[in-house]
This record gives sequence, C-alpha cells and structure tokens, in this order.
Amino acid sequence: MNFGVPISEYKNKKIGLYGGKFLPFHKGHLNCIFEAQSLVDILFVVVGYDDVYDKSLCENTGFEWVSSRVRERWITKELKNFKNIRVLSQYEKRSDDYMNDDSIFDSHKELLSKIGGKVDVVFSSEHEYEEYFAKYLPQAKHHIIDTERSAFNISATEIRKNGIFHSWNFLPPAVREHYVKRIAICGIESVGKSHLTKMLAKHFETNHLEEYGRLYYDEINGYADISEPSDYADIAAGHVHLMNEASKKSNKVLMVDTDLVYTQFFHFMETGEYHELVDTMLKLKVEKIDEYIFIEPHNFHELDGTRRPVTDVERQKRNTLLKSIYEMYGIKLKIVDEMERNKRFNQCRVIVRSSITGQTF
Repeated sequence: MNFGVPISEYKNKKIGLYGGKFLPFHKGHLNCIFEAQSLVDILFVVVGYDDVYDKSLCENTGFEWVSSRVRERWITKELKNFKNIRVLSQYEKRSDDYMNDDSIFDSHKELLSKIGGKVDVVFSSEHEYEEYFAKYLPQAKHHIIDTERSAFNISATEIRKNGIFHSWNFLPPAVREHYVKRIAICGIESVGKSHLTKMLAKHFETNHLEEYGRLYYDEINGYADISEPSDYADIAAGHVHLMNEASKKSNKVLMVDTDLVYTQFFHFMETGEYHELVDTMLKLKVEKIDEYIFIEPHNFHELDGTRRPVTDVERQKRNTLLKSIYEMYGIKLKIVDEMERNKRFNQCRVIVRSSITGQTF
C-alpha cells in the first residue's frame, strides 16, 4: 500500500472505499476515484483479486491477464500526487454463493484491519451491490457513482474483449506505458537502422530511441582510440533508462535503434569476451523488447568518422557473428533481406503493424 495519512489520524476522518478488479484500469475507473475522493477525507482504492477467476475472464479474449501487483502499481503511479488516496490489494475468493460464504467475511475483516478498522462510505457504479455491501460492510453507506458511464463510455469487459489497443485512448498513461510495444531495428553497422527507425516512428506517429552507444561516444568526440572497458556498462544502463523514459510518451509502439545484443557484439569484437553485466541484463530481458527486426547488410558501408573500413568478406563475418549472439540469447529475429530501401521499409512496416496484436493505426 502506498503511504499517505497515518492510520493514527483516521479517527476523526471520513473514510471511503472504492474497489474493483481493474482488469484493466481505465479512465472510467479514474473518474470514479476522483469523484469519490472529493466526498471523503481519505479514500482507499482496493484491487480485489482471485487469480483463478481473473484468469478465466481473460481466456479467449484479446487481453492477457496481469497480476494484482501490476494493477495496484498502475493505480498507485497514476495517483501519486493525491495523498488522500491510498491503494492496496486484497484477495477475495470468487464464489457463486457470495452472500453466504464465510471466506468473504474473512476477506473483509482482513481488509478492515489493513485500513484502520472502519469505512464510512463505500463507492461503486452498480446498484446491484447494495445487498452485498449491506452484509459485508454494514457500517458503510453505499454511494453510486456514474452508473451510466456518462464521463467515459467504456468498461473493462469491453477492453478485454477487443484488446488493449482498441481502447487505447481510454487508458491512463501508467497503463499505456505498460503496453507500449518495444520494437528494435537490428543489424551490423551501416545497414540503415537509424533511418528505418526514424521513418517507422514517423509512420506510426510515435517516439523512437536513437542508438545510445553513438550518442555516448558523440559526447566525447570519438570511439576507436579512446574507448574504455567501463563504457559498456554505462552504455547498457543509459540505453535501458532512456528506453523506459521513452515508453512513457509513446503511442502504442516505441521504435528502438539497436539493442543490448549490439553492445555485447562490440564488446566481443574488441575483447574476445562477453561483458558480464550486459550478459546478465540480456538474460533478465531488462529491455522488454517485443520484436527484433534484423536488417541484412545491403547498404554501402558508410565511413562516418566513427567506423573503421571493412571488406565485404569481413562485413559478412560480422553479420554472422551478430546473428549468432542473438541465437545464443534465444532471441528470435524477423529477417528483412531486401535490396531496395522502399521494400525494406514496407516489410518492416508490416512487421510492426502485425505485432500490435492485429490492430491498425
């Protein structure tokens, strides 16, 4: 539970409770929370969960189940500036005989112990909960909020049915950030990764992340003759940090110019060994990349001041080595092997579109 007003100060406060599965959390929920908190001194938002039942709701839908911890995290992050709102999770078994199930009494007893012992007002958008709240929270008044969904005409059931991207504009930023698809454009030097990344980001009206290693060495105006072993840890950490930041402001998809395998590739090229930290980060999948698009080397090898001259034979060896590192980490590549730039772009565009769960922009 996020920190707020100390429980010791609840005695003379009006306490409210608003609960739900929040599977997923959407702007309709957020609107109800804001209205509810305006009517009490302290509002508890409770993520109720029964993993078995919750997972069954997601079967054969366009929505993948997420844990109560993730849902609580979404809401906590979205409400971080409202100190009179506290968010927590509470297990409650889903029961067909919910009006006569002792375990539900136990759940509410545990919940009350967490939140200070009393609830004055319980909020919902359903009249049908009247009998339920009268039995399990008899001391609380039931207050109905926006039962007609006049503020946001959306439901979690609808989102689960149609898929997260269909209802993108109904999702708060903390939820959208979680679902942004991260797609890396991969390949050896001078295959057109940066240009493709920018074009695809523009096409899908979203953000792109530039190759962080290049940005890093641009800051010190060099690479080959002044690199240090510690650079690789700095590059890997900086790359992941910027990716996480960019995801917060992306529209369904984030286009990424290269990835940590490329960092590992350069370390191996220079030292003949794999970097331990980068290796760990790759095994932990800290980048959370959803799709890897690998561009075969058909572009001319451009010497831009940071690259060494290489022969075609050496270039192919590098290409093979890079692919083998992806394979070593169990990463599946979508290979783009087109000579013409427009065909490369079109193939990448199709891959990106199809990765967004079949939805179109």
